[in-house]
Amino acid sequence: MRDEVVASGELDQLLRSDEDGRLRWLDHRQPGPPDANWWLHLLLLIDERWEERPAGRPAWAQLKIWLLGQAGWRGALEQGEVAERTAYYVAQMRDAAMAASSLPSADTVVRACLDAIPVSLDRVAVLTDRVDLHSLERQELLDSRRAKNLLNAAELLQADLEDPDLVDRLRAWLAIKPRLV
Repeated sequence: MRDEVVASGELDQLLRSDEDGRLRWLDHRQPGPPDANWWLHLLLLIDERWEERPAGRPAWAQLKIWLLGQAGWRGALEQGEVAERTAYYVAQMRDAAMAASSLPSADTVVRACLDAIPVSLDRVAVLTDRVDLHSLERQELLDSRRAKNLLNAAELLQADLEDPDLVDRLRAWLAIKPRLV
């Protein structure tokens, strides 16, 4: 049963369930060990429902955000990927005029992106010249690229931030973003 495609009735049931019901559904349906492809397919099905059912869009958006969190918590997706996907999705929903009350705050989403950066601002590899690429270790390159990807996502919500400390933290990262790998 776990390998089958999720039926539309099951997806509708998941949408109507409370958190305990959703957790039970996931416990029963998700593959073990965690399979990122299964989760990504489930998220795509949610996107289809969002498109097909305009009246239920806030509920589908909330379900997708909840599922992204569960995918990270259950180890199917890394926290950085969850933060990045959530930021892009929240920005997309804001652009689609989704009510802010249906979405996590920009502060929450941006904080998650910044917290997922695998290296501190003072230790991230930055380039002053493209020749510098050859002097960097592989992990330094990966961490710098991950930081840049998370900043690209977080930057979309910059105008909606309320916490001044978070605004300053994001600005400091954005100042070096052009020099990240």
